[in-house]
Amino acid sequence: MVTFIFIYISHLLLSSIMPQIEIQKKKSDMQKKLFVVGAICIYIFAFSFAFVMPVGGAFSSVIITDVKPTEFHPGETKEVVLTVKNNGGRDARDVRLIFEGTENVSVIGSTVGQINTLNSWCSKEVKIKVHVAEGTPNGVYSIPVMCLWNEYYFDPTKGYESKPRQWPAYFDISFNVRGSVVINVGNVYTEPTHIRPGDEDVRVIVYIENSGEADAKDVEAKLICNEQFEPSWSGTDRAYVGRLSSGYAAKAIFHVDVADNVDAGTYSIPLVIRFKDTENVEYRGVMSVDVLVERKPELEIASFYTEPTNISAGDHVILHVRVRNVGSEEGESVSVRITGEADVPFDYAVTSDHVGNLKVNETGDAILEFDVDKDATKKKYQQGLEIRCVGDRDLGDDNVYTFDKQIQMQVTSSSSGNSSIPGFEALVSFIALLLVFFFIARRKKSNCRNR
Repeated sequence: MVTFIFIYISHLLLSSIMPQIEIQKKKSDMQKKLFVVGAICIYIFAFSFAFVMPVGGAFSSVIITDVKPTEFHPGETKEVVLTVKNNGGRDARDVRLIFEGTENVSVIGSTVGQINTLNSWCSKEVKIKVHVAEGTPNGVYSIPVMCLWNEYYFDPTKGYESKPRQWPAYFDISFNVRGSVVINVGNVYTEPTHIRPGDEDVRVIVYIENSGEADAKDVEAKLICNEQFEPSWSGTDRAYVGRLSSGYAAKAIFHVDVADNVDAGTYSIPLVIRFKDTENVEYRGVMSVDVLVERKPELEIASFYTEPTNISAGDHVILHVRVRNVGSEEGESVSVRITGEADVPFDYAVTSDHVGNLKVNETGDAILEFDVDKDATKKKYQQGLEIRCVGDRDLGDDNVYTFDKQIQMQVTSSSSGNSSIPGFEALVSFIALLLVFFFIARRKKSNCRNR
């Protein structure tokens, strides 16, 4: 096009200056040449500024100059306004914007935006509805746009014409998707699977999930223990997870001891979770972990007594022990056994006895026998007993439980000689008394004779 204009201007210039060159025949050939060259340069320079269009302005050029809004949250749908401009010298007709959605960001409703007329250097707005899918991770997402239109222009030989553009224009409109961190407690496991009162070093495994769209970092969990549950050792109530990406889960492991006197049932232990988002904003949430404490037999000594009641050195003693199940589960095969004590002067002939099965709050008796050493010292002695049982097998509890208890027995008198015949001391006293009376009577009789 520019070449055609230069040729056309050169032709007009030469046509206009030829008569002037012929009139000035008297001048030298050198002056003629200089005048012609100067005139041509002046005309070319002047016509370049007055009539030559920029290349971009010679045609229509449809572009998207603005997009509002561009900020979205996952799951959100908004109306988006596009500013479409014809940045060219020709008018555009039948402008069509064809939007191609993606998996995460898509156009709701019609995917074609229509502009009937878009004059040169003018702008118009196109409205579309954009939806961001749930669970879309944080980031910038683009929607491809293909633009088609007809060029509308004036042809000196044909008049006004409208012709399709030879090739489409392609754009991308981008949206910034910013989600949030959503921390939840997932599955909870324990090792061992069945927890009962008195268990120690129980592993509580908690899965912490990030179901949000943004990543979390510096994730830390703290189990708030109470009277029923205590940390097995220092620091076992804390767990550091670190970075937790969107859609992922990580496990936090705690070690706890279960109290001996805890009742069977489900307990909710508070769990405090702290974390930061990708912009270092700190968050804190309080959740809970449910832990099931199952039933367990708990055996204790309800009472005991001896025959004879007063124990003396050298006695043969029968010990009666009554056992009660104060737990929450039946105890099977309950037995009582004497545990060895070094400083106890008792020699057991029967060291253990079988009680049987004890339901909750039921009692049973065990009978043990022993001889008291002849040189036993008169004092109180602590005797150890071991009560043993098996859990309720009907409930799947095959555990063996042992309970170490102590009872106190007193030796009320010790041996004064080799004889331990009952009433021997009284007989000796009676004989001594008779001897005293005998000597007194004999002395009185002797005195009467002397008078």
